[in-house]
Amino acid sequence: MAALLALLVGGTTSAQDGPTSAPSVPAPSAPTPTQEKTTVAPARTVAVDAGGGPASLTDDLTAAIAAWAKAAPDLAKLDIDAKAASKLTYAAPARLGPDTLSLDLRVPGRDGVEVHVASGAPAAHPMVLLHEVGVLLGLPEGGGGVMAYAVPASNEPTAPTTADVQLLRAQRTYAREDLNRDGKVDFYDLVLFGQAFGTQGVNLPADFNGDGRVDRQDLAMLESAYTFAPPSKTAPGRSPPAKAPSSTAPSGPSSGNGSTTLPAPTGTSGAAGGGGVSTTPPNGAP
Repeated sequence: MAALLALLVGGTTSAQDGPTSAPSVPAPSAPTPTQEKTTVAPARTVAVDAGGGPASLTDDLTAAIAAWAKAAPDLAKLDIDAKAASKLTYAAPARLGPDTLSLDLRVPGRDGVEVHVASGAPAAHPMVLLHEVGVLLGLPEGGGGVMAYAVPASNEPTAPTTADVQLLRAQRTYAREDLNRDGKVDFYDLVLFGQAFGTQGVNLPADFNGDGRVDRQDLAMLESAYTFAPPSKTAPGRSPPAKAPSSTAPSGPSSGNGSTTLPAPTGTSGAAGGGGVSTTPPNGAP
């Protein structure tokens, strides 16, 4: 598996790993769907520090939690607890740029996520906190709905969208190693893992152990759940490409929207930045 990963990410194993031998691959067999998990909300908590900004931070967070609970009953459960590992607070003015409304950090050696919200632009706080509750529930950032990187000028949507709820449901239903959510952990998940290998951030889909990094520990978890089977002729969820007319050049594949890992801001050396919300999306984000 490690040798195959090295090919996928275009690298080689380091000398300290020692010589590697070709993995013993069992005879191909029909892929077995990954066992679906019970769709229940895990217990998640967050502490709130409203110092340095409007005192309404706790009330705004409570409203955002209620909006998620209404949109996704039994899936979205987040409680406020002063002793929680995750923390919501106002950011120091020097930490955020003029267009940045929030910043999410994971500090090495600590559990939980630090969510820093801009003390200004209070009209945007309800939308920002809808996004940040999604982060605290474990959702990756990007795409549309409230998990988008940028807040629309209209400050809408005002509640999690159907797409947001589907993303949360998929996270609660499929095995975490099933990156493409097709019901099995196979070659296609390995490809996605190879593309993510070495990245750092908050709630990365391929960060199976939740330590903020996609590394060999996550690879070991993928290997444990992996089903050896020959890949299908077409990727899951895709139809075979139609043959283009001889007079027309075929269209090339569309480029995907990759997630952007923001650099750690000044004063947070070693912290993994995982995005946040801005009034304009970061480069490469939709």
